[in-house]
Amino acid sequence: MRCMARPSKVLKAFGERLRLLRKARGWTQEELARRTERHWTYIGGLERGERNPTLVVLCDLAVALGVRPYDLLDEGHPLLGKLNSTAGDVFDAIDKGFRAQIDVKGKLAELYMSRQLERLRASNIIEAFTWQDVDGKPDFVVTYRGHALAVECKNIRNEVFRHPPSYKVELQRTRNSMDGTPTRGYKADEFDVLGVALFNQTGRWDFLYVATRYLERRASMPGYLAIMQRVPMVPNDTWTPEALRALDDAVGGR
Repeated sequence: MRCMARPSKVLKAFGERLRLLRKARGWTQEELARRTERHWTYIGGLERGERNPTLVVLCDLAVALGVRPYDLLDEGHPLLGKLNSTAGDVFDAIDKGFRAQIDVKGKLAELYMSRQLERLRASNIIEAFTWQDVDGKPDFVVTYRGHALAVECKNIRNEVFRHPPSYKVELQRTRNSMDGTPTRGYKADEFDVLGVALFNQTGRWDFLYVATRYLERRASMPGYLAIMQRVPMVPNDTWTPEALRALDDAVGGR
């Protein structure tokens, strides 16, 4: 909950959240009152935002509903409504799924990159950008200096190259086609800039960017990018923490 909200709005949001969780279990106010050893009129007052619960009441409600206390204080992201769930349950589900965590980290990388691009747009450094979520399309299309630049976002891998020491990023997507064509890989002209989130190695959502023209090609198929790319552990002449510089490199290479 937002601490800056007015007390009446805080209590109203709490009451709505309490009502949602109660109804999701098919309980009446009387049933929740029985489980918390409170009077049903008190539960009704809480749900209408007319009562200010103590910490003890908050914990009793959470135990009865089988949630964490902070689930009762959540204003309710639209996704929780779609899933008819709580933030705590969603986190528990993700925590139990290795694949789910990889997917979430992929979307978090895109989210944090989008915020960097939004700062550039708000400062009128780039004209516009679009965050896409379509198979076969780049993650972002950035309009810069009159050019529409495709930007791909990836997470660094957990393992590293040893000789010489460098990070590693994998450039693959969908499964291989039935006819043997390399549909998992990227053609060298499919995107203009690659942004790599360093979280898996550093624990921070920092990025290194590079213009695609500097990436390694496949020896046997020079029209395709190498699947495993080396990423320097510190910025250099081609890999930069500044998205703008990589965009400039991409425009300059056209």
